[in-house]
Amino acid sequence: MYEPGLYVRPASEKDLERLAKLIYRFYSFNEEFDPAWALDEDAEAIARELAGEYIGGEDLVLIAEYDNEVVGYIRIVVEENRILASKRLGVIKELYVLPPFRGRGIASRLIAEAQERLGDMGVKHVSAEFPAANYVAERFYRALSFRPYLSMYLREV
Repeated sequence: MYEPGLYVRPASEKDLERLAKLIYRFYSFNEEFDPAWALDEDAEAIARELAGEYIGGEDLVLIAEYDNEVVGYIRIVVEENRILASKRLGVIKELYVLPPFRGRGIASRLIAEAQERLGDMGVKHVSAEFPAANYVAERFYRALSFRPYLSMYLREV
């Protein structure tokens, strides 16, 4: 089902530079969908700082390697809500695969691996956040049996 030569693993220090580039590309890509996603002028440096924070941090951050090249990543935050029966929700905050490697099941594999790890952490549900105008992401998640869960509206102050 998945591309031969594909390996998914936790991000490590050796991934810092490549992860930083993927983070920057993720946000650059999403900037196309909504002006509220416009990048800071220091976005590349900030992406490097974020990569350092993600590695070894509290979020679940996995890297996809294809033939020993880092080609994608996923970052999931586990949110707690004591009043809900399921208590913990995994939220996909960032998911990005380099364009030449899309359509090979890499993003699906990242999600599958993340779900397995989330299950081991007692998380019962996973959701995904992305710009509302990103219809490609919407189709992708629906194809993986995600359903609408939460609406968020934005307005300038």
